[in-house]
Amino acid sequence: MTTATTSALAALQPGEVGASTLSPTLSQRAVDGLTGWLARRTSRRGFLVKAGVLGTALAVDPVGYVLRPGTAYAAVCGPGAGASSGWTVFCATINDGVNACPPGSIAAGWWKADGASLCGGKARYIIDCNATCATCSTPGARAGICSSTCWSCSCESGLPGTCDQRKVCCNAFRYGQCNQDVRQVGGVHCRVVSCTPPWRFEECSTAPATDNRTRDHNSDRLPQAYTAITARYIALGENGSVLGATVAGEVTTNGGSAQRYQRGRISARTGIGARETVGPVAVRYVAVGAEAGPLGFPTTPPLPLPGGGSASRFQAGRISYRPDLGAFEVRGPLAVHYESLGAEGGPLGHPVSGQEASGAGFANRFERGRISWSADTGAHATRGPIAERYAELGAETGVLGFPVSEERVERDGPFKRPGATERRRSDFQNGSLAYDERTGLVVLLPRSA
Repeated sequence: MTTATTSALAALQPGEVGASTLSPTLSQRAVDGLTGWLARRTSRRGFLVKAGVLGTALAVDPVGYVLRPGTAYAAVCGPGAGASSGWTVFCATINDGVNACPPGSIAAGWWKADGASLCGGKARYIIDCNATCATCSTPGARAGICSSTCWSCSCESGLPGTCDQRKVCCNAFRYGQCNQDVRQVGGVHCRVVSCTPPWRFEECSTAPATDNRTRDHNSDRLPQAYTAITARYIALGENGSVLGATVAGEVTTNGGSAQRYQRGRISARTGIGARETVGPVAVRYVAVGAEAGPLGFPTTPPLPLPGGGSASRFQAGRISYRPDLGAFEVRGPLAVHYESLGAEGGPLGHPVSGQEASGAGFANRFERGRISWSADTGAHATRGPIAERYAELGAETGVLGFPVSEERVERDGPFKRPGATERRRSDFQNGSLAYDERTGLVVLLPRSA
């Protein structure tokens, strides 16, 4: 042991993450330095034992922290998947598929495994989520692992229905690189995995620890391979991104694949690539069938819009969202026409409905108008007062039928008089509507007028 290491050890009392006489910055520096030193010089088990000298570990689970070969489930959950292995379960296994610390636990430390195929050959990080000392936390208590009677979870072994039957809340151990301001924690509730360093999305330091034997540990409720979706998720920042944590694994759908997240979805298909949908847009996308629905796969990342809104484009349409209006889709010929008019930034504004069947065709309603489509007439927009009067007359199923033209400005006709203002007109299958800006009236005209 080096002189520097001996000095650092002397500065810490057994059972403490940092001596109270040290400043937080200096205390953290000491723990980080010693964590890295031990990790470079010992096996995992040796590291656990020696880390106890620092107070980052006070004990192991009662039956021992024993590493044993995997079971018949290893192809999915990797080695050491049985309860007897001593390893801790993955959070996704016990947290409804969510790869995040469950309620009542916090990130308390991490290590990495190099050359992980699940991370495209790069390092894979495993984060311990330790239980909180919820029932008997004492201000000013000595740092370390609190009594098991205080933990927010209880020790269990084996989880029926999954190959990940590792320990749940049994291992009384703390690496100590994360949330160092929390002096006492309970045992390790479960583990989170990431291809992104944990200090980028948790309150963790960069002090390294490595155990390559955990490289292929996994759960049947986690992604099973490195894919285009994985690469996109890593590029976005994984758990620290707008998507949040993964929820279960990838699924195949409609000639491609998809992955759910806490706040969205990534969809991938050959020729399109992997694209995310986020927040209310993703919720609406799933509501209309997601990749197997009429919109198909997303073709762009989310597009930010003024007013806190966003939009995503798809193979066959668009979903637009604004906080005060909600998220609605425009698809097919209606979407093509909507985008030709400038989409959300055009005269119609944001959609206020999804596509609705109407008569022999379809329609979408917008803030300032409507787009109607039928096979006989194509897609046309009605706007402003003309659109309001058109709706009053029954819209597509009313006396006028479907629009057959865009709104245009006229200077001639029945409204022409000295000093008269222009009128705007839209033609329909069975007539026309004209709006006189001077009087504010919308007049119904026969088709031939």
